[in-house]
Amino acid sequence: MMGMSEKGALNRESSGPSYKILLIGGSSVGKTCLLRRYVEGDFPTNSKATLGLDFKIRTMVLDREEMRLQLWDTSGQERFRSMTQAYYRGAAGVVLVYDVTAEDSFSTLSDWLGDVGMYAPENVKVILVGNKCDAEEVRSVSRQAGEEFAKEHGLKHFEASAVTNQNVVEAFEYLARLLMEQEKERLKNAETVETVDIQRVNGNVPTEEKKKSSCPC
Repeated sequence: MMGMSEKGALNRESSGPSYKILLIGGSSVGKTCLLRRYVEGDFPTNSKATLGLDFKIRTMVLDREEMRLQLWDTSGQERFRSMTQAYYRGAAGVVLVYDVTAEDSFSTLSDWLGDVGMYAPENVKVILVGNKCDAEEVRSVSRQAGEEFAKEHGLKHFEASAVTNQNVVEAFEYLARLLMEQEKERLKNAETVETVDIQRVNGNVPTEEKKKSSCPC
């Protein structure tokens, strides 16, 4: 299991990078319950539909590196859809949630992914979460259907339960790891560019560039 901080450190300021993560999906799929289970560690028995937007912060440690997750809980109601679109700006990650007991929440996943493609940054990381997997007796979306949709769109798929806490931490930490690895790659590429620029300033052009610029005659 991936390492993370203790509950007492969840909301304190972080010295590490900060990432904006959106939870999106249809109304009543359980986005708020998943978020509260992950951040606060309990299941809200009196949860109400999110009107517009809610916001929580979790500071965590992953592989001894600290990071801060800004978790935005968006409304799935159609009347708030246009307002939600504005919050994709600057998002590093997206948790796309459907309800395994509600076929209609699964059938609209492509529409939500369309919004991600249209409004979110090009390099945003997305995972798919089928919530309420504890309610097997009323399941209407099979695990296989979820896996196939995820595979078709290049997503990691989790079936989770905010009630039992199954795969809640695992899903968020998987996304956090993707973001951490992406940031490491960005910094590595930036250092490479900086090194090449310094070499140019000092008159030391890399060998590859010398070959390309050499006169063939």
